[in-house]
Amino acid sequence: MLIVPFVVQTFGAVAVVGYLSYRNGQKAVNDVATQLRNDISDRIKQNLTYLVAIPFQSFESYDVALSQNRIDLNNGRDVEKFLWGQLPAFPLVATTVFVAANQEMFLGERQDDGQLVIRASEVETNYAVITYTASPEGERRKIINVGKPNFDPRKRSYYTIPVQQKQAFWGKVFSHVTGKYLYIGAGKPIYTKTGDLQGVWMTSLNLVMFGDFLSQLKIGKTGQSFILERSGEMIATSTGEKPFQSYPDKGAQPPTQRTERLKVVNSSNAITQKASQALLEQFHDFKNIQASDQLKFTVDGQNYFVRVDPFRDSKGIDWLVVVTIPEADFMEQINANTQTTILLCLATLILVIVLGILTARRIIRPVERITIASEAIAQGNLNQQVEVSSIVELGKLANVFNGMTRQLKDSLDAIHLANEELEARVDQRTGELRQEKERSEQLLLNILPAEIAERLIRTNESPAEHFEEATILFADIVGFTTISARIEPMQLVAGLNQIFSAFDQLTEKYGLEKIKTIGDAYMVVGGLPVSRPDHAEAIANMALDMRAYMQEVEYIFGESLQIRIGINTGPVIAGVIGIKKFIYDLWGDAVNVASRMESHGKPGYIQVTDATYLKLHNKYLLEPRGTIKVKGRGEMMTYWLLGRREDC
Repeated sequence: MLIVPFVVQTFGAVAVVGYLSYRNGQKAVNDVATQLRNDISDRIKQNLTYLVAIPFQSFESYDVALSQNRIDLNNGRDVEKFLWGQLPAFPLVATTVFVAANQEMFLGERQDDGQLVIRASEVETNYAVITYTASPEGERRKIINVGKPNFDPRKRSYYTIPVQQKQAFWGKVFSHVTGKYLYIGAGKPIYTKTGDLQGVWMTSLNLVMFGDFLSQLKIGKTGQSFILERSGEMIATSTGEKPFQSYPDKGAQPPTQRTERLKVVNSSNAITQKASQALLEQFHDFKNIQASDQLKFTVDGQNYFVRVDPFRDSKGIDWLVVVTIPEADFMEQINANTQTTILLCLATLILVIVLGILTARRIIRPVERITIASEAIAQGNLNQQVEVSSIVELGKLANVFNGMTRQLKDSLDAIHLANEELEARVDQRTGELRQEKERSEQLLLNILPAEIAERLIRTNESPAEHFEEATILFADIVGFTTISARIEPMQLVAGLNQIFSAFDQLTEKYGLEKIKTIGDAYMVVGGLPVSRPDHAEAIANMALDMRAYMQEVEYIFGESLQIRIGINTGPVIAGVIGIKKFIYDLWGDAVNVASRMESHGKPGYIQVTDATYLKLHNKYLLEPRGTIKVKGRGEMMTYWLLGRREDC
């Protein structure tokens, strides 16, 4: 009767609090995901606004040159030299073109390797597009390619649409003559003083540039984005997928590629495909999307948040910007907290039951003691004393009972004195044994982690364990071999002891586990033998403090010292091997990679892998080092850990 109400009340309160915490966490995730989608979409639109303005800025430059009579549109060589010279001023532009009303075309082009070339289609060459290398002054040099004759650029949309609009305007997406890329070009018609069409300026952008920008955006952990036209054809995507498919143009001489635009619903990327299908299900046609909107869709049982935004300009651009973010990117910690809450509820249930039992026993035991003492007195054993309970009613009953047996006080006192002397001896011996046990346990704790040592003491075994994620740090004193060759061994050991003792204090400070030292190398790990979510941050803090300490320590060995540190995050196996001279050690590829990060690092630097970078980049300053050749692993992307962010 005492235990059940006590348990139900406490456990119910904990369960309600845990449920409300989970619901609030879900709401917070939705709010954060919405904010992130909005921010990413705004950044994409800002960048697009900047990019699509570039051709029209170039037209202003061309018009200024015309007004100052620096160009003669009737002199093709003069025009192509001017256009070739405009490319360095507009580094994001792919081609600068002038299409004359008489079908001739002159242009400057930036090729794959960054080389600036000249292309021309003239009456003298039967309107074949010929590509020339250019001198530093923009003069034609060597012919590097000759296209088909009778090429008429006036049929292209970048010519026809601006002429129809009678103003600067965007044409449609078109393929490069090589078939390797898709371009989008804007044109501006030029008229004589009498109103006759003289030709069209055209400036084009490579769609690869749009995809490169999207791929550089960090959208949660695994989010994606893409841009499409109202027709459903792809403009660019952050996944690196090409917005077109190429096919050999059979019979073409020289050989060329035929391109076909990619529909987003036919994308090879499942998320891009499902997101576009979800938009079509919602709006029936991409043309019906006239304002920003948000929705959800599911791929392989995983929910994704989607935001779609129209992007338009006054010159003919009408695109859709789509951002997708997996719900799992944000729910991981919430789910982990839910599991923790469930465990806490179970722990609370057990604790409440134990407390209920103890409370019931506290009430029952005084009554049982009086009952037992009464039975003993009834059998002739008068040597009975009942402890007075702190419960008032039971205490009064005990006092009455003790008054009945007070005549046995003298004899009972003598017995008590003898018992106390014996207990003192037992306590003394027990204390000595406890001290010896504590010494042996402390010695074991200095060798092994506390949890492992306790397991060995309790079960005499410590099998190896697998940890899904831990962060390993290797540190090495630069030039130690040279130092050890010129100083006394005792001085060398004393210096190392001073440095490693300071590192040991940092290990204790951040709750990490020192594994071992080998010579001047120091190894420490975070996230075991007890898992912790912030193991990478704790290792990063220790690494920064280690480097700071080495910078402050002066002339331990008669000269300034530098340390080289490497860090990696990944799964490991940890445990104690053998039955003598215990040592707690780690195994696994993550350990080897951490060692490589140290050995391939630089003095005074902290080098981390991409796995550790993903754990730290929100709270720490990291600088990409780039890809390096790592023994046994090939090319790896690594980063320098510089310090903590001031806002974290």
